[in-house]
Amino acid sequence: MAEIFPNEGLDLIYAGYPKGATGPANTWLGLFSAFTASTVGTSAAVIASWSEFAATGAYVRQTISSSSWGTVGTTQSGRGSAAAQVTFATATAQWGTANGFIICSGATAQAGVVWFGANFDDTTAVQINTNDVIKVTPSWVLTG
Repeated sequence: MAEIFPNEGLDLIYAGYPKGATGPANTWLGLFSAFTASTVGTSAAVIASWSEFAATGAYVRQTISSSSWGTVGTTQSGRGSAAAQVTFATATAQWGTANGFIICSGATAQAGVVWFGANFDDTTAVQINTNDVIKVTPSWVLTG
């Protein structure tokens, strides 16, 4: 599994800390089809680089409230946190192949800034067809 905080996501983090700003009340979870099931964008990747699904077939980004994120703790590869599992709406049309997820600053598909992007843990792409439901437990890790 690959994961990255692209530069634009790091800029959001550093704009808040160490400047004393409060964190966002919400982040949004989206699915991307770019790259492969085991690769993600580079540090220069921006929202358009991730090829998020279009807002059709009942696809919409899912809201993750700040209170949903767990306590930051030690993982095998660094420090990280996970949010509660998120269930996307039942697909009313074929969405395509999802290679992973993005955590974004905006509620609207293909808008805002990507805080973080990652493949699914098992590095398997997921084909989402009509009537499918996908559930994602978002997590992120920072390593030194």
